[in-house]
Amino acid sequence: MELDEHEQGERVRNWLRQNGGSLILGIALGLALVFGFKWWQGQGAAHQQEAATQYQLLVDAAEAKDAAKVKVFADQLADKYSDTGYGPLARLRQAAFLQDNGKTAEAVKLLQVAPKGERADLAEIRQLRLARLWLANGKPAEAGQALARVATPAYPELADELRGDIAIAKGDRDGARKAYEQALTHLDQSAATRQLVELKLIDAGGQPPAKPET
Repeated sequence: MELDEHEQGERVRNWLRQNGGSLILGIALGLALVFGFKWWQGQGAAHQQEAATQYQLLVDAAEAKDAAKVKVFADQLADKYSDTGYGPLARLRQAAFLQDNGKTAEAVKLLQVAPKGERADLAEIRQLRLARLWLANGKPAEAGQALARVATPAYPELADELRGDIAIAKGDRDGARKAYEQALTHLDQSAATRQLVELKLIDAGGQPPAKPET
């Protein structure tokens, strides 16, 4: 059965509500690996390996839904391994775990505080994640405030798309169209999320640009 444009848009929004945080967290993991490798080159392997091991234990605890261990490993990474990039990443993973287990208020509280050793890119991801949490909980004004703290985004496609989602939640379809159109300027034709943004643009009353001829 074919879906009309509104139904397509609703499916997109539901999917992003459930998975948007995972996209942001995936970017954070990639950054942590890059940061970790650079730090390892300059400082030594032992401390970095310990941090990586602790982070894997955190991931395993989260998958096992062991809240106590998640907190222990996240705290250890924040206290002892903030210089590796895994400390701030651990806070993002802990917040995702809390949200997945129905403790959104605790996740929000955690993300509102900048962890020690947080790099600029991870700070941006934290604010994007915080904004996404506020929006998922029906608080677009708070989401907009979190997003506003990202002055010069390194991930403009995520920021603009989220800006569009916030506008939709506020009933501002014109603002949403402009934001989604801007997000598309940062996504090439093969980008994994391009079709999702295009569907949301259509749902907001816009029209995606024509695909270039091959």
